[in-house]
Order: sequence, then C-alpha cells, then structure tokens
Amino acid sequence: MIETHEMKKLRLIFDLQPNIVVITDGIKIIDANSAFLKFFNKYKLEEFTLKHDCICDFFIQDETSRYLKKVYPDGTRWTDMVLNDSDIVHKAMMFDINGQKKIFEVKGSRLIDEEQDYLQDVIVFTDITTIENQSILISSMEIPILDISDTTVLVPLIGILDSVKSQKLMENILVSIKQKNIKTAIVDIEGIVIVDSAVAAHFIKITKATRLMGCTTILSGIAPEVAQTIVNLGINLDGINTTSTLKDALKLALTLQ
Repeated sequence: MIETHEMKKLRLIFDLQPNIVVITDGIKIIDANSAFLKFFNKYKLEEFTLKHDCICDFFIQDETSRYLKKVYPDGTRWTDMVLNDSDIVHKAMMFDINGQKKIFEVKGSRLIDEEQDYLQDVIVFTDITTIENQSILISSMEIPILDISDTTVLVPLIGILDSVKSQKLMENILVSIKQKNIKTAIVDIEGIVIVDSAVAAHFIKITKATRLMGCTTILSGIAPEVAQTIVNLGINLDGINTTSTLKDALKLALTLQ
C-alpha cells in the first residue's frame, strides 16, 4: 500500500513538471510525462510508440548544425552526447503540433543500480525558444563602431560573444584603426550576457592585436560579479585598461591622447 502511494506521488511530481521529461533504455522511450504528451498532442504514450521509438525521430536541423542529431556519423547516439558531455550545453529543435519550431536545452542523467548496472536514462527538455531566437538575432546583428573623437572609437557589445563574433569584431576594429588612425578603442562589455574564460580570452586577443597597431583598448562596463568571475577563473588581465563604467572609460581615454 505504501509502495503504491509512493508510486502515485512520484507520478504526480513527474507529470507536474513543466519541462518535457522522457525515460529511455538508451534507444527506445520507456516513459514520458504529461508535458511530453501535450507537446505531441497524445493522450497516452502508447499512441506515440505505435509509430515512433524515440523523441529523437522529431529532431530537425538547420544550417548551423548546432542542434542534436538522432545518430552521428561515428555512430554516437544523441543520448550519449547529452550524458557523456554534460559540460556542454546541448540543444534540440523540433516542430510542435502547430508546425512551429521549438528549441530545447537538453540535459540528462543515467540511472545506475547498486551493482553499478545500467538501468535507464532520464532526459529533460527545457523550452528555450525565446531566449535562443533572441540570441540568434543579436548574434546576427552588426557590431557598431562609434566615433567618439578623431582618434577614439566606442564598441558597445550586447548578448553573447562567441569565437565567430569575436573574430569579426577584431577585424572591424583593426580596419578602423588603420583607416582612421585610431589611438584608443573603448570596448564596453556591460551588455554581454556571459563572461567566462573563453570570452575573456577573446578580449585579451583583441587588446593584443590593437596594441600591435599602436592603439590602446579600454574594457569598460565591468560589473562586480564579472570582476569576481574573472578573479575566480584566474584570468590575468594585467596590462589591460579596465573601468567599471563607460563614463570612467571616456575620462581615461582623454588622458591617453
């Protein structure tokens, strides 16, 4: 009786989750919650499994290849990608019942019994469609380089700075330095969503490249939490001019001319 009660309680918690949750044996779906049934417009899981073994049958791709595939060329399945590379943010894209593209962050955990034998995989799909679309839009926008004076430019950064965007930014700044004889470049990072070791490395590369061309770069908009993150990561910003506000960066730029 107690076991039945506990099972009902767990099932209730399972079905109350707003995210899609599926349980698989590594290949076939074993169980899923109410959010899964609602997404695929099914009353029971059996309606889904009559034609499909896996939620991955509905994965779709775009030209970026940033989303999970059912099976990769080397034979690796999507569940192994999620479970073995947990440090990477995995995403999946699927059509909902209205034909709209939905993007999910995918995380999972592998259930192992006391004898260390494999049991099941629990995979959670969190809808990040709005966030992802905003990120793609921001990433596709051209980064403006604003003239502050004859020898100073301002580069306001917004959103996420990846390797492609960083390379483009550095190229644009270097071209401006050569064409306009720029002596000071202020890179304002207040609008950057995430500052980690990779982002900091991009800033260091930009600073070194501009220095080679006789230009001084100032990083402005460094918030307290960003400063703490940089320190905790052990990132060395010695020799790089930094300020907490854009106002302070403008003042510093005047002294450098």
